[in-house]
Amino acid sequence: MAHTARRAPGCAGAAFRTERPVTDRRRRSMKESIAMSRRRAPAAGLTGLFLAAVVSFPGCFSFQGEPFPAGLTAPVETGALGSFTLASPILGGTTLTPAECRAGDLQHFLGGDFVDPGTGLVVRLAVDPIEGPAARVFASAEPFAKSVVLRRSECEAFHFSLEWTGLTINDVRDYRISLELHCVLADGTSVHGSASSTHCH
Repeated sequence: MAHTARRAPGCAGAAFRTERPVTDRRRRSMKESIAMSRRRAPAAGLTGLFLAAVVSFPGCFSFQGEPFPAGLTAPVETGALGSFTLASPILGGTTLTPAECRAGDLQHFLGGDFVDPGTGLVVRLAVDPIEGPAARVFASAEPFAKSVVLRRSECEAFHFSLEWTGLTINDVRDYRISLELHCVLADGTSVHGSASSTHCH
């Protein structure tokens, strides 16, 4: 098809532009229209199937602040995260060596749990927005019957840190967390030690 060229009005020395002459579009026959519809149908079907899959598939991971580690797997820490020496009339005497840290988001509180699968005991850091931080040591099998609460005012040393890493895994925030306790209560309970995790979730 031929193209005509003209200089844009009022633009001396400007570049030429081309214009395509307007022509009447010929009407397609019914047979052509049916053939084109059939060619378009598979593509439209695949597009609809793709969109449905995207909408209905539940997202497992969301990334906020920094990229997820390579391999699309949740960060995992190995080995002991620290240790606490415990002596208590309620929980007995033992040494806890937490091997796992669980974010408080799972139980709807700000903080985290240091879990020792060997003793079945948990050291919890909970940060209350009004009263401030507190720690709780409890038996996972009997979390309310066998439990000791440690408040900052009752401890010689109560240090903690809690920072979101920027990762969110299955709607649970991932934290860097540390806790150090040196506490002796009136009933004779004593807890001494520390633990930390760079990926508590």
